[in-house]
Amino acid sequence: MPATRRRAGWLAATALILFWVAAFGRSALAGDTRPIWQIMGYGQSLSVGVLGTPAVTTRPSFGSLMFAEGIRRPLQGPARLDALVPLVETDDRSRGETGIAAAADMFVRTLAALRGLEPDRLDVALLGSSAGRAGARLAALLPGKANYDGLLQLIGAGDALARAEGRGYRYLATLWSHGETDQLYGTPRETYVARLKQLAAAIAADAARLSGQDWQPPLLTYQPASHLAYLARGRPETPRRPEIALALREAARKNPSIFCVLPLYIGDFRDDVHATNLTYQEIGKYYGRALARLVHARETGTPVPPLALDLAAADWNGREVRLRFAVPRGPLAFDTDRVAAAPHMGFDLWDPNGELRPDAITGVRITAPDGVVVSFAEPPPSRSRLTYAFGRPGDPERTGRLEGPRGNLRDSDGEQGSYVDAMGWTRRLDNWALIFETVAP
Repeated sequence: MPATRRRAGWLAATALILFWVAAFGRSALAGDTRPIWQIMGYGQSLSVGVLGTPAVTTRPSFGSLMFAEGIRRPLQGPARLDALVPLVETDDRSRGETGIAAAADMFVRTLAALRGLEPDRLDVALLGSSAGRAGARLAALLPGKANYDGLLQLIGAGDALARAEGRGYRYLATLWSHGETDQLYGTPRETYVARLKQLAAAIAADAARLSGQDWQPPLLTYQPASHLAYLARGRPETPRRPEIALALREAARKNPSIFCVLPLYIGDFRDDVHATNLTYQEIGKYYGRALARLVHARETGTPVPPLALDLAAADWNGREVRLRFAVPRGPLAFDTDRVAAAPHMGFDLWDPNGELRPDAITGVRITAPDGVVVSFAEPPPSRSRLTYAFGRPGDPERTGRLEGPRGNLRDSDGEQGSYVDAMGWTRRLDNWALIFETVAP
């Protein structure tokens, strides 16, 4: 982007923020006494909207807030954590839509509906912010690092401003957008899982220390699906398998405070790594809906419902394997309109030596509201692996719903959950199956 356009974008964003500060002063909504709940984007470039220009969620909704400096720290100009203004997405050079404003909007709509209210009657206001850093590995985002100190500063500032206005405060959740760089550099799956558990626990402890809250903030994450695009960069340590996507799913299954919400094979990408502005917005919608369902379950003392379509069990029996899924809203469906058809709807069989057996699968069919059966030409040997959305050798080294490694299995949550994006298109919020593998006994 030419320097003049970058500067014009920054000046426009700055002017908008200064307008809100001048118009509303310390608080974005004078007289609003509702408690403030803060959501925090954290991770690498996707958490700060790199290449997500132009921003599309640019209208305030339901009294949600951001710091006067914007959702993320500005690349130039002063940092402003001393005032709150209406939450909107802005452009800052190559950084645009982050998904944070979309997450806040969808959270309010969903939680209000679950409580039987209109969205403008919800008794809390959200504060959206992001402390991510482009290109950062997970190790660089842990306690003791400058990035983590920046996250704590935003929590402290949110709590202080809420207290100054006599409003309650809660650090609600971390929206984790990360994994691509660790995939590139071959971070072992078990290392990533352990570090993410450490991070989630540290954020919860520090939020309690800073604010005095007893709320345990969850960490919500996506699964990156850019493993083949990174393989194309030719680094010898980059694995072909989606190790970090699998690590994120594993971390969620092992830790009650971590939730894997969606796979990114359903998205569109500018450069096979960074999302388009509309996909950033969509990620935020998924995060906001899942978070609201989680909060409502905790409020009502009920079990947290499935927040993603994920494999729950696999029963291998001769020439077939029966898969049972945790389904947010059935029935299951194979969808080749939203996501281009993949061989066997995204399912593949690999022998015990890790070699693809492209003709081993003879059928994939949905047999129940939560069930899929995969049939084979002959019984797979012990330690064979059935994978979903891994991609195949020789596939385009791309990312996304048209050419990237992908699958076609989804639920039907979009029958009741959708939104109209900035292009005027209605987007269903169906849950698409997470990237997974299961091993034959």
